[in-house]
Amino acid sequence: MLKIYMLIVVVGLVGGVVYAGYYYYKDTQSRIQTLTENNAKLETAKAIQDQTIETLIADREKFDKLNKELQVKLEKANGLISSYDIDDLRKKKEEIEEEELEEFIRNIEPDKTIH
Repeated sequence: MLKIYMLIVVVGLVGGVVYAGYYYYKDTQSRIQTLTENNAKLETAKAIQDQTIETLIADREKFDKLNKELQVKLEKANGLISSYDIDDLRKKKEEIEEEELEEFIRNIEPDKTIH
């Protein structure tokens, strides 16, 4: 009778070990599948991120070039503006406006004045 009890205990222990091994195997396979899926998502995100970084670098280089061109044009425009005497331009403008006003007054007919 003792042999039967020992056999039952040994079979139970072996069954427990086999079940634990089976559970460990299934759990490990599930984790591997999840990690594989996550890795695929991360690789896709990394590729998109790399492409975005390359685009930003290309845009920065393009903007640097455009900014330098605009800076050259601005310096050229400032050189042109500084070559004119602002006071002379104001005086010419006032003279032209004064002449136009006098001519306008001369052209008004005397009978159409306001009463």
